[in-house]
Amino acid sequence: MKTSPKSIHNPKYQQLISKLVDVRKSKNITQRDLAKILNTSHCYVGRLETFERRLDILEIIDLCKALGLSKQEILNLIEELI
Repeated sequence: MKTSPKSIHNPKYQQLISKLVDVRKSKNITQRDLAKILNTSHCYVGRLETFERRLDILEIIDLCKALGLSKQEILNLIEELI
């Protein structure tokens, strides 16, 4: 049985984060702005965007909400990876 990578190097994970970075940039939200919305440091946002930190599903949902994505948009992002 072939297993898929379970790390930040998983292509599907990288694809998801890249799409979220594109959303952030398209909305003209800086890493610092996003960090303020998430009540965290801009270093945290930078680490997740450069794949130095892996997010769990709840953190991904919080990130999507912080970017102003609707429930349907969040589901569409996830569905693209399936």
